[in-house]
Amino acid sequence: MDKDRKVLLVEDDEGLRYAMELALQRAGLKVDVVADGRAAVQALNSGSEDYCCIILDMLLPNIHGSSIVSHIARTAPRLAVVAVTGYPDRVLFADPADRHVVKAIFAKPVDPVDVAAYVRSRCTRERETAVP
Repeated sequence: MDKDRKVLLVEDDEGLRYAMELALQRAGLKVDVVADGRAAVQALNSGSEDYCCIILDMLLPNIHGSSIVSHIARTAPRLAVVAVTGYPDRVLFADPADRHVVKAIFAKPVDPVDVAAYVRSRCTRERETAVP
């Protein structure tokens, strides 16, 4: 069941963070929520294997989203990243490998229900194709 899937939501805007968390929960996903880049890296270092996806704001306090993408590409390259940004035309990656973990980019303003539907679909596909 999708309710057994967990995602990490990284968003510094309190209102959007709340709306995204609610939409993800309504989509049947468990959600860990952090509000800045440092907390995101800590959560990933504590258990990136627990997540089917990370929803990542690209412009964050403390550590920029692109640095978090690089961290994921090095430490958990199978973890799907869904980037959320107000500047989709400025999303750049230092290493070509970073692009492979970013599976989608949603431009702000974003509809949290659209993001939740995409993430639920992605996590469901991942579970169905996972090797036991």
